[in-house]
Amino acid sequence: MSRYFSKLYILIIILATVLAYANILHNQFIWDDEDWILKNETVKDWRSWPELFTQNSIQGARKGSNFYRPLQAISHGIDYLVWQYRLPGHHLTNILFHVLAAIVLFLFLGNIFSKNIAFFSALFFAIHPVQTEAVTYISGRADPMAGLFILLTVLLFEKNLFLSCLVFLLGILSKESALIAPILIIIYIFFRDKKIEYKKLLPFAIIVLIYAVLRMTVLNFTHTIPENAPKAFFYVPFYVRLSTFLKTLPVYFKMLLWPFGLHMERDISLSYSIFEPQSLLGLLIFGAAFIQGLRSRKKYKFLLFSSLWFSIVMLPNSNIFPINALIYEHWLYLPSVGFFVVVAWLIQRLFEKKGFKIISIALVACLAIFYIWRTAERNKEWRDPISFYESTIRYKPDSARLRNNLAMAYIDAGREDDAIREYKMSIEIGDYYPQPHYNLSNIYLNRGGYSQAIKELKRSMEIDNDFLYSHESLAVIYFNQNNFEQAREEALFVIEREPQNKIAREILSLIRGR
Repeated sequence: MSRYFSKLYILIIILATVLAYANILHNQFIWDDEDWILKNETVKDWRSWPELFTQNSIQGARKGSNFYRPLQAISHGIDYLVWQYRLPGHHLTNILFHVLAAIVLFLFLGNIFSKNIAFFSALFFAIHPVQTEAVTYISGRADPMAGLFILLTVLLFEKNLFLSCLVFLLGILSKESALIAPILIIIYIFFRDKKIEYKKLLPFAIIVLIYAVLRMTVLNFTHTIPENAPKAFFYVPFYVRLSTFLKTLPVYFKMLLWPFGLHMERDISLSYSIFEPQSLLGLLIFGAAFIQGLRSRKKYKFLLFSSLWFSIVMLPNSNIFPINALIYEHWLYLPSVGFFVVVAWLIQRLFEKKGFKIISIALVACLAIFYIWRTAERNKEWRDPISFYESTIRYKPDSARLRNNLAMAYIDAGREDDAIREYKMSIEIGDYYPQPHYNLSNIYLNRGGYSQAIKELKRSMEIDNDFLYSHESLAVIYFNQNNFEQAREEALFVIEREPQNKIAREILSLIRGR
């Protein structure tokens, strides 16, 4: 009977997830999908996939970053190989990774708690609207991939050490946050009331050490990031970063409790004291849960598990180790499990009370319907770039990135004047991206404003001299103006960095043939 219910629970999780995300299949490519898929020549050419293990993940789109996620990039490459630009295939892959992560979570929690708690937790994890940023967004795939591999790493540890290490390696090649998997193994064994053989953790420690050394040396791509771009918070003292992380906790808890007003471009001001009201509230909530969990760990182990799980899985995104942002919804992808275990335990307690079984089942059904509805509604905001950026800008009107991307969407829709307005607003808000200037130059070129276009291109190169699109465009303009020496100079600059660049090679060939 137990095996029958396990299969039934898994089937319900699959059906509920498909129902929640059924309306994303024709959602368009948005935001970083351009860097990961549309313009990433390395990703789209399977012969170039080995290069993904030696360069930043969006270098194929001629962009600088310190992202090193070769397995995510290859997954996009496989999608492109099979589906080209047909949207349903790309979305189906995201849904598949998310469903698999939810199923493995159910199996994982079933080894620690009752089957009902495991089921409720995995179901809510699968359909809660906070997950849309990781599932609905094609480029958000790193979270479901890493989440699946983290859970598998832990689940396989006792059964097959080699497979566990292999899956762990797949996890860290999908997203850096998978490095916390060995700590979760210790927690998992502890809550199963078993004694861990620490020598079996040695292979994981070796993998972590090798990965860390490589990322700090030959796989460190911070030099590719433009000088003026926002940097990681290394300059902020540890105490301020810790206080700010505590300040984010009430925001995260609110997202989980009341999933309305979700949006991608979030921001939060630095907290300079742990006694600031919101930071103190975050400390009190988390501290109370952790202390109470320790005090009642034998009777109510769910509380200690939830506190430990949330804090450890959130650790890579806490800015205790500096990163380049303070808060994102998708950072809750796997940490949210701690919250769902608490909710599941409360429902299970109600379920066990005499006369409350039907009420508890109805409560689960109502919560599931509510989450599916909210997820489906949130998915609609992702249906096309204009809908997405306009809805997000309502919450973050001072985002230079959002303004630039909205302008690009307006261009695709033929709304040039609206695009010019947004590009200029992007530059006014924060002039540290080359893209708005480059994009503006294209509009001016189409209108015959060559002097304006050249001015914008030169400014984009001042911001990031390795932004090759601008050098390419400038080479073409100079050639068309018979300014062959400067055209040659720009073309050679491009060739030095991209020896096979067709535009630069053609310009040089035409100049030599004159």
